[in-house]
Formats: sequence, C-alpha cells, structure tokens
Amino acid sequence: MVTGFSSRGPNAVVPELLKPDVISPGLNILAAWTGSGDDIPLYKKNHNYRFLSGTSMATPHVAGIAALIKKKHPSWTPAMIRSALMTIARTLDNMERDILDDGFRVATPFAAGAGHVHPQLAMDPGLVYDAGARDYVDGGEPTSEEC
Repeated sequence: MVTGFSSRGPNAVVPELLKPDVISPGLNILAAWTGSGDDIPLYKKNHNYRFLSGTSMATPHVAGIAALIKKKHPSWTPAMIRSALMTIARTLDNMERDILDDGFRVATPFAAGAGHVHPQLAMDPGLVYDAGARDYVDGGEPTSEEC
C-alpha cells in the first residue's frame, strides 16, 4: 500500500518529470536510534531502536539496492541502475493484488511510479536503458544495453 503521506507526481516544478520512480518500504520501519529526539515526549524512553516512517525510511532501501547493483555491474551508469529498478518493479503486492493507494483504491503511476522494487530481479533485469544529460535536455532517444 502507498501511504497517504507519500509524495505524488507529477513534479510540481517540472511536470514533465513523472515521480515517483518506484516505491519501497517506508512505513513503521524498525530503525536504529541515536537517542537524538529523546526530548520529544513520544520518544522519552531510552531505546536503541524506533519504528519510524517516511521517505527517510524508504530511501535507504533503494540506495542499498542501487549499491548492490553497482557492485555487480560496475560499468553501469546511474540511469542504467534506475532503469533496472524501474523495469522490474511490480504493481502487485505480496498477495498478487493491485497495490492500493492509502488502502482504498488502486494506486496510479502518480502514486506508485513503476511499482514496488524487487532487489533480486534488479540484479539481472534483462535490459537496461542508459541516459545522459542530453537525453533529459532535448528529448533524445535513450540507448539500451542487454544484461
């Protein structure tokens, strides 16, 4: 499910950028806690871990997957890694049902992007697309590379 507080596309400044690219776990993630914020009443207990939610919880999942892909394919550009993540993303949940937007209706690409990331599949997606600065500026055709 895509949470109600997740960002939605298209990008407000540049509508041609359809965001998000993908979604990843970001709700009630068990995270290490430094103790910072213990002055907040909700967090007064002295524990090393907290359940946290938000982009700051989802982003490390995707960054970690991207690092693993880069390790396996050191010559890949950031655009190729993004392509791998997006082309293997799924629009079905772990019960093979449509991903829902805040639990009520089927999530659109403006809420879920290409879908939920799948690390194992991203390692060998079969085909990735590369893009450089020129592709974003003048709409040039991206190149592709078979894995």
